[in-house]
Amino acid sequence: MSKAIRTLTYCPILGVNINVTDMDACVDYLSSELNNLRGQYICVANVHTTVTAYRDENYRHIQNAAAMSLPDGKPLSLTSRRRGFPEARRVAGPDLMPAIFALSKEAGYKHYFYGSSEETLEKLRQKLKQEWPYLNIVGMYSPPFAPMSAAEDDEIVARINAAKPDFIWVALGAPKQEAWMHAHSGQLCGLMIGVGAAFDFLAGTIRRAPRLLQGMYLEWLYRLLKDPIRLTPRYLKTNFSYIFRAGVETKAQNKQNRHKKIAMIGHKRIPSREGGVEIVVDELSTRLVQKGYHVVAYNRKERTARHKRARMPAKTAKSHNGIRIINIPTFRSNKLNAVVYAALATLRALFGGHGVIHYHAEGPSMMLGIPRIFGIRVISTIHGLDWQRAKWGTFASKMLKHGEKTAAKKADELIVLSGNMKEYFLTTYGRDVHFIPNGINRAITQKAQAISEKHGLEKDGYILFLARLVPEKGLHYLIEAYKLMPDGGGKKLVIAGSNNRGDDYTKQIRRMVSGNKNIIMTGFVQGQLLAELFSNAYVYVLPSDVEGMAISLLEAMSYGNCCLISDIAENTEVVEQAALHFKRGDARDLADKLWMLAEHPALVEKYQREAADFICKKYSWDEVVEQTVALYENTHHQ
Repeated sequence: MSKAIRTLTYCPILGVNINVTDMDACVDYLSSELNNLRGQYICVANVHTTVTAYRDENYRHIQNAAAMSLPDGKPLSLTSRRRGFPEARRVAGPDLMPAIFALSKEAGYKHYFYGSSEETLEKLRQKLKQEWPYLNIVGMYSPPFAPMSAAEDDEIVARINAAKPDFIWVALGAPKQEAWMHAHSGQLCGLMIGVGAAFDFLAGTIRRAPRLLQGMYLEWLYRLLKDPIRLTPRYLKTNFSYIFRAGVETKAQNKQNRHKKIAMIGHKRIPSREGGVEIVVDELSTRLVQKGYHVVAYNRKERTARHKRARMPAKTAKSHNGIRIINIPTFRSNKLNAVVYAALATLRALFGGHGVIHYHAEGPSMMLGIPRIFGIRVISTIHGLDWQRAKWGTFASKMLKHGEKTAAKKADELIVLSGNMKEYFLTTYGRDVHFIPNGINRAITQKAQAISEKHGLEKDGYILFLARLVPEKGLHYLIEAYKLMPDGGGKKLVIAGSNNRGDDYTKQIRRMVSGNKNIIMTGFVQGQLLAELFSNAYVYVLPSDVEGMAISLLEAMSYGNCCLISDIAENTEVVEQAALHFKRGDARDLADKLWMLAEHPALVEKYQREAADFICKKYSWDEVVEQTVALYENTHHQ
């Protein structure tokens, strides 16, 4: 295999390394790496070439020696997706050529066309000049059908190199074109790409199958009907062989790698910052994919007014960072949403071929007994004791408690995020659980630009609260404390986080801040605004009554913030001596601590200097993944 392909992902199919990519990613790679790829070649593979390579060791070597083997045939990308590469898409030669042509005007690429008949080349030239008048065609050559002598071959090599092409498009048909490119590897100054019948398609001498048939995997049938005499023997030899052999291979690989197929259930959706669970699932899943695991995240498919205000999509993409996304429909009602989602996601996951189903939070864990019946390994992460949260009524709290008990009694492995919760499960259920805290990445601080323009905020000019507007986050304590300080300690109070405008708590908060121009409610924030808010705060405050392990606290410290937290165990375990704390639920004590910090900027600077180094050394996502993988593979005891 060539040097260039080492930076790319591929899926071995019948011994041929088929690249996992899509058109945009492929074009971006070719344009950015063109100078490194000169003299190399790219195969555009289909079912016929793959089966031929499976049967012919020499041809298989030629395919795998290419810089890339692109999935020209849609069955190849489908097979890759079935083997755990959800981002795999078809990159057909007749589509790749126009995509590169479109870049040529700005990039100034030179193109040489080698192969096909002189008649087709002339029609191709006319078509290219009509469609892409700026295209720099530096040469076209139709080689003789009979093999060329060494002298003739040297002459054409010299002719091509004299034209100094960037791309050399080769259309000799398989397997002849791959053999020709391999034989001339390192001899030509451009990148060779074998595109088969693409010259005829673009020239209009052969009509390509309609897009509808291409999308239905029936392009082969269209071509068969157009050319039955030539293609019938080929399809009988290769297509049915591929279906059988690739199917057997896929089944064997999936069975062998079943422990590496992970389902994530319990988050709302990824990518999203709706809560800590979503961030954890995203970070963990992304790193698992990088380690070779096949991860499926079962998102909730819903659309509410809150999502519209937060500009969150109702339907996510089919993949994200290599994670396959499956959307599970749910009700709009918050009372039924989580239960219905967890049940439907579990049923769907039973047919996903997963070796492990990882549940997140107490509510969804109610369903984990079902996959255990079918011999699927089940992991549960309890992110917090949700039944303690004030927003739940008596019935909902009992259901959450039931989910907690189910996880304690039936999960193969149980993960908690704090030492306090570890002690709780041991005392309450006699269950020895695994303490695996969340991780954090070192943040890059940003200057106050967008927040200055939008909210009039400046560096060190505000106290920051960032969390969902729910009672257990204790925002009401912070507002009371802020009002107790003369002029708010000379700082503004910024409240950033999603909310439901119709619920009682949000109405309470809006009444509390009404008329105070120094209290700014930003609503849901993400991206640059979020980074700037974290980067420029004077103090970050987390006044919560109940927590699991607050991701926002880790993020605040990773940006180098002085943090002031409530003294619940789940918070103090995280910060140790690297932050200040106040008595939980005591607005007066919180006001006193805020006033002290406002009066002693040197103390704030001390905590700011030490925060990022402390938190990033203590909590590593790499360690989180390593410990979680050990539970997936049942090797934690070794």
